[in-house]
Amino acid sequence: MADEPLTRADVPAQLGPLPGGHHGLSREQILESQRERLLAAMAREVAVHGYRATTITGLVKVAAVSTRDFYEHFESKEECFLAAFEAIRDYVEGLVVEAAVEQPDWAREVIAAVRAALAFFAAEPDIARLCLVEPVSATPRIAVRFREAVLACIPALSRGRGEMEDGDLLPSSTEDSLIGGIVSLVTRSIAADETETLPALLPDLVDFILTPYLGTETAARIAAQAAAG
Repeated sequence: MADEPLTRADVPAQLGPLPGGHHGLSREQILESQRERLLAAMAREVAVHGYRATTITGLVKVAAVSTRDFYEHFESKEECFLAAFEAIRDYVEGLVVEAAVEQPDWAREVIAAVRAALAFFAAEPDIARLCLVEPVSATPRIAVRFREAVLACIPALSRGRGEMEDGDLLPSSTEDSLIGGIVSLVTRSIAADETETLPALLPDLVDFILTPYLGTETAARIAAQAAAG
């Protein structure tokens, strides 16, 4: 169960606050509840202390489980962090796909996807910090996993080349550079504890993403439309 992709309905339970205690649950339900509470605790503790200062002692206290229970689910703090990160990644992926699927063209798909992601992270500052700020400086393994998740966005951006007559003439590094710029802009707001302002970044991000494929004027016009709602 732990390795199954999460659906949109799963994440609020997976990463949201859950009550302690067994409440007549089966052994399987107890283990699931413990794991959910540990993932929620990881998000909260990392938001408060940062990854490096987060401890297993602190995690089990917040999650209301024992240290022994922790090691039934995860081999290490790193494994717990990665499980939380991957749950968020799977959820956000489903969220943006759902938002973009019925849009009439690629540019509108970009707008819908970016809007959905920004709204989610704006509403979940602890999760935003765990997912976008902490991975880079946590551990090499976590940094690699973060980089893989970021690079997974490249095919969606590359579809913009199909909007051009000479899309192949764009540098091969275009999408990588775009993603780097997006992450930098978004994480700057999160690191400054201004996560609630993320939706306001929508027009700038849309303009930034669309410009290489659609040109400055068209990108600016579409970005202005996105800002207007």
